[in-house]
Amino acid sequence: MNLEEKMNELVKGADTIVANPKTIVDMQKNGLAIENTFTNYEDYIEKLLNEKKTIAKQLIHKLPRLDENVANSTIQALYKEVQECFVLGMSGACITLSSILLELALKYRLYHEKCKGDKSSLWEQIEKLDFTRTVNQLRKMSIISLAEKKELDSFNASVRNPYVHYNIQKLVSGAIFSQLKSIDIKTKKVTIHKNVKVGEKPFLWFFAKKFLDNETLVSKASFCIGWTNQILRYDN
Repeated sequence: MNLEEKMNELVKGADTIVANPKTIVDMQKNGLAIENTFTNYEDYIEKLLNEKKTIAKQLIHKLPRLDENVANSTIQALYKEVQECFVLGMSGACITLSSILLELALKYRLYHEKCKGDKSSLWEQIEKLDFTRTVNQLRKMSIISLAEKKELDSFNASVRNPYVHYNIQKLVSGAIFSQLKSIDIKTKKVTIHKNVKVGEKPFLWFFAKKFLDNETLVSKASFCIGWTNQILRYDN
């Protein structure tokens, strides 16, 4: 079996193939028909919109809702961006924006509480706070319980920080591929790698993150939007 036949057999059913650019060049030199493709703008847009429409139909009913009683135009505008990313399946962007939405909601609640005691309180001072200090102040004012503080701190460390700063290795560090196939184009030898630790393989990070984003989109967005509804629910 020649290299092309072996490659065709190996990639059957796969939707993602990872290779070193030098390997691609070597494969082309060995006669494999690997070509660069170009799609004009019109075709690209049509294909993209069709794909997004299909995704939207699957996700629209899972969209976490912002409480109608949240009377804050900035929160509502940011939620609209979250909503669009969610429905269109832009999972990584949606999770990042959802985290930002939550942080902003926490700051608005803190500002509201400070203004109750001091009408001259400045938003500028609140805006300078990071997530942790905002949560600490809310806890100190007994707006949130100790358990809720721990929940928010955990989310900040495991989700918000890695997403906002794109700490991709940290995000995928716990991922394991049970099986991964590779081929040596010189010897045509196929190797099946078992229990591959993704965090140790930089060329797999992008794929693992995309999978993680899609699998956790609903739970992470729901956490942020649920907290936004809760923290901005006050009587005066």
